[in-house]
Amino acid sequence: MFLKKIKRTILEHGLFQKGDRILVGVSSGLDSITLLETLYLLRKEWDFKIFVSHYDHKIRKDSYKDALFVYQFCKERNLPFFYSASPVTLYAKREGLSLEMAGRELRYALWYHLSKKYDIHRIALAHHLDDLIEEVLLKLIRGTGKRGLAGIPIKREDLIVRPFLFVSKEEIRNFAKLRNLTWREDPTNRDLRIPRNKIRHLLIPFLEKNFTPKIKETLRKTVILIGEEEEFIERQALENYQNLKSYWEEDLLLRVSELKRLSSVIRRRIYFLAFKEAGIPLFRVTSRHILAMESLVIKQTKGPVYLPGKFLAYRGPGYVRITKKVFTIPYFERKILEEGIYSIPQGKLKVVIINKEKRPPQNPNNFQLSAQKTPFPFVIRKRKPGDRIYIPGVGHKKLKKYLQEKKIPLYLRDNLLVIEKDNQIIGIWNTYVHPQFLIKEDTEAILLLELFPQD
Repeated sequence: MFLKKIKRTILEHGLFQKGDRILVGVSSGLDSITLLETLYLLRKEWDFKIFVSHYDHKIRKDSYKDALFVYQFCKERNLPFFYSASPVTLYAKREGLSLEMAGRELRYALWYHLSKKYDIHRIALAHHLDDLIEEVLLKLIRGTGKRGLAGIPIKREDLIVRPFLFVSKEEIRNFAKLRNLTWREDPTNRDLRIPRNKIRHLLIPFLEKNFTPKIKETLRKTVILIGEEEEFIERQALENYQNLKSYWEEDLLLRVSELKRLSSVIRRRIYFLAFKEAGIPLFRVTSRHILAMESLVIKQTKGPVYLPGKFLAYRGPGYVRITKKVFTIPYFERKILEEGIYSIPQGKLKVVIINKEKRPPQNPNNFQLSAQKTPFPFVIRKRKPGDRIYIPGVGHKKLKKYLQEKKIPLYLRDNLLVIEKDNQIIGIWNTYVHPQFLIKEDTEAILLLELFPQD
């Protein structure tokens, strides 16, 4: 009966195809051990190739026993086993995350890595109906929109599938006993200091006793309905997103004029799609980030909006730009006397004079000036108050005003490299070149400056 129910779920939701290579995330607990056993029993009928991943969070001293248990389980069934470990506590502290969120980020990063390396078609996880209900109640308590009320998706378009999502913990336990399976219990599952455990052990039993014993089934039906509507909204958002996104160098741009024409519901989904494409960890995105993005679009605030994963977004002329954070460097000056490699706060600076024929394409990591006039010695430094540049037909202009006119965001200005010779600015990295150092058709020698990361 249990296997039939899982097979029906697989077919109805298109979770697997025959011949799929499946990576199963297994912790050693009841749910994931039973999922692995279920897929193992279906492997011949569906021609599955099953791989197993166990992630050791190094939180408990005896966590290695979980790994050994899963290893033995796989060995008995001749299944490939991947063991990975890292001190999640240290990662959580460094990134300012809860243990739960830190562990989830690291596990998912591992699974996606393994999937690319071993040509995995699906990543199967053991979330079940009780997990789904707990997730919805937890988000409702903390505050969420309709997307949050849809709970845990049964599948995500990239790789993740959850074959157990519509079966209860009790059904899983009964099937495990029928198969004479053994598993290891995680003692943290009963720690009532953890909000999810409070919902599991206190809130849900209270609702079942005082409101309806069918609270899980009632919420399941509601979640399925919301989930169907969410799929429709997601498709609409994706269609619009493809039409309004573009790239500038490595940064993702969203056209503001087209965003404004859309409903706020679709816009919010587009922000999530953009975050995902940019590589922002979605687990860390909150309503605060979404509201801040809305301010960039609707209220025309310039930003920047600081996003998880060392990203930020800011408003440009007609677009919202999502980029990696740029951290302000302290003031410095470095005298350049000749060709060579110099160390500066941004990295290593290579200075050479080349013939025009060897000139590389301009990009954010190089800057080029005419070397018809001897450029040495010159100084490369950070900008400072009172800097002025020469504009033909205008005369000298404050650098601050020039950067404002060029609409260069404030947070980027302090990181611009200034090239100065004889107390006169002859260049601003990829922003300005003094007329006497412009590269023209008759220019033969070129001063090439290239930036490389520090070793």
